[in-house]
Amino acid sequence: MKRGIALDIDETLSSTLGSWLGEMQKLFGNPENLTLYELITKYRLAQNVPYWQTPEAFEWMESKRNDSEYQTIFEPMPGAIDGVLGLNKIIPIYAYLTVRPEGVYDGTKKWLKKHGFPDAEIIARPNHIPHTDGNQWKAGRLLKLFPEVIGIVDDNAGLLKFLPKSYKGHVFLYSHKDIPPDSPVNVYACPDWESVVQKAKEIFLFVYILSDHCSRFTVHFYVLK
Repeated sequence: MKRGIALDIDETLSSTLGSWLGEMQKLFGNPENLTLYELITKYRLAQNVPYWQTPEAFEWMESKRNDSEYQTIFEPMPGAIDGVLGLNKIIPIYAYLTVRPEGVYDGTKKWLKKHGFPDAEIIARPNHIPHTDGNQWKAGRLLKLFPEVIGIVDDNAGLLKFLPKSYKGHVFLYSHKDIPPDSPVNVYACPDWESVVQKAKEIFLFVYILSDHCSRFTVHFYVLK
C-alpha cells in the first residue's frame, strides 16, 4: 500500500499572496503604506486586511480563486522546489491537498508540472463547500486519508483548530517559528523548506509507520539515496 505525505499549495508551494496583495493594494488601497512583506507579516491572509472588508474586495478575491488560468502565473515559494524534491526522497508525496476549488484543477496541475513538482494526485475543495470552510474540510480529508497519508506540510495554522488532539499524523507548519497552543502532539514549526526537510529526516528515516486496519504493524524504511 502506498503511503506518503500531503502538501498544501498556496503559500506553501505557490507564492499566491504576494501577487494578490500587489494587485489588491492598487485596486482597494493601502492606507497604512505597508510594503508587501509588511502586509504579509501583519495579516498573513488577504481576507484579514481590515480595509479590504468590502463586497468589491471579496468579490475580486472569489473571482481569482475560481480562475483556473490565474493559478499558473505565480512564482514558487523560496526553496519550495528543492525542498519538495528533497522531501520526496525521504517520504513519497502522496497528494496535493488544497482548499483551492475543484474548478481550478487544470491550472493547478499545469503550474505544478511547469515548476517540476512531483506528479501526485490533486485533492481540491469541492465547489459546493465555501472557501471559509476550507480548513475544516481539509482536516476532515486528512483524517479520512490516514494512515495512507501520514501528515501534511501546510502554512495555515487555522487547520490545527479542526484536527483532534488524538490525530497521529504529522503536521509540518511551514513558515512558522512557533506552534499554536492546544495543537495536536505531532506539530512542528518549520520557518523554511530547509527546516521541513531536516525535520522529516529526523522523523521518517528508519521509523515504523502505524498499523494497518487489522492491527498488524506495517514497517517502512525511508532511506536517502
